[in-house]
Amino acid sequence: MLIRFISLPSSVKIIAWAVFGALLTWLAYRLTRRWVPRHVVGSHSDELGIIIAVVGVFYGLIVAALLVRAITHFDAAVTVTEREAGLTAAVYRLSVDTSPLLGAPVRRQLMSYLDRVTQDEWPRQGRGEAVSAGSSALGELSAELRRFTPADSRQSESLRLVQSTLVDLYDARHARLSLQDMTVPGEIWVVSLVGELLIILFALLMPLEHRGLHVFLVMALSVSISIVLAVIMIYDTPFQGDISVSSAPYVRARSFIAQGSLDY
Repeated sequence: MLIRFISLPSSVKIIAWAVFGALLTWLAYRLTRRWVPRHVVGSHSDELGIIIAVVGVFYGLIVAALLVRAITHFDAAVTVTEREAGLTAAVYRLSVDTSPLLGAPVRRQLMSYLDRVTQDEWPRQGRGEAVSAGSSALGELSAELRRFTPADSRQSESLRLVQSTLVDLYDARHARLSLQDMTVPGEIWVVSLVGELLIILFALLMPLEHRGLHVFLVMALSVSISIVLAVIMIYDTPFQGDISVSSAPYVRARSFIAQGSLDY
């Protein structure tokens, strides 16, 4: 259920969160109107104002921290994706520099790897499915490097550099797969929703003569908070939804390798 919701278009998720905030306000209004007498609230308006200020500050800090964390998560996914694609091009370039005989099989395995990433792994990550950390194409590539016999010391040094770059490529791949999971745990989402409910309840308890205007203002506050929570969810799932990390770096790297170019 959660995976399906996360995979929806961002506009739909924002609207859904906004509607949730409006409904939460209406339910809280009905609750406070039934159980809290207005004359009691009016006699404690100063205390309510202080409580709202304190709770609002702490809740604002929590939401701001979550937003920064989600955006950082998204940026990290963009960075590691570009790094992984760049490393595939670097492996090819270095293998050609080592020997044309090594460049041909390396080129074939790297193209197979990039095809697998863009055509199979990327859609699966977009659906929230687990992707194996292993890669048969990279395994075959590693075997090709082990089978190659350097002709001189220069080729030996170049081969070691290719193997080192391949290790970096494995690390980048594992980093990309690890960034698929959300960084905001479920417990924190519960705390965020409870905090929003508290803000709504305290705001509804503030005495205001015009009830319709009072509900509208509190509902606007709740919808604003809900939209921020929606943005946090959008950026904390960098491989899902329409606002997500692009696979374009892999497409560019494959085009570079397919053309046999050494300028990437």
